[in-house]
Amino acid sequence: MKRLMTMLLIAATLSLAGCVTLHQSGTEVSFQESWGLIPFINNTETPYAAERCESIVAALLYARGVQHLERIAVEPKPEELGMDRGEKRQREALELAKQKKVRYVLTGSVNEWRYKVGLDGEPVAAFTLQLIELPEGRVVWSGAAGKSGWSRDAVSSVAQQVLDRLLGEIRVLPENQSKNPQK
Repeated sequence: MKRLMTMLLIAATLSLAGCVTLHQSGTEVSFQESWGLIPFINNTETPYAAERCESIVAALLYARGVQHLERIAVEPKPEELGMDRGEKRQREALELAKQKKVRYVLTGSVNEWRYKVGLDGEPVAAFTLQLIELPEGRVVWSGAAGKSGWSRDAVSSVAQQVLDRLLGEIRVLPENQSKNPQK
């Protein structure tokens, strides 16, 4: 009985903490290099959640010091609408980024972008991000995070908090260093 009470107390404490999870790994990267932002995959039932996430990420990258960021978009064909969550556009944009000789490409997926069902309707947002170094296509950083907010919060506000915290985990080389010795 005592063990059950302890487990319930721990579960209650975690639920009051705002339900933030953060997992990441990676190496140092340079904000001085050229960056590309390619389409995100929308794993939600919310239309345009991936596009909303992309615009928040672009603003946060500029705010963090990325010097050159190019949004590399591939428009879906009308017959592909509704059938693809963005995987095909993501692959095509990655190839286009290689052609444009972009050094780093950031992409990811939106796993939650909604309000919970219930009286309070708390907002929930969850994402996975990957930073890929080109032309090798090597993943140099990846992270996943999610959070539920309070009933008065907007989903976009919770999403911005999660993405800001997640992007803050990218280890950045000092400004005067570059990973590319040719520059």
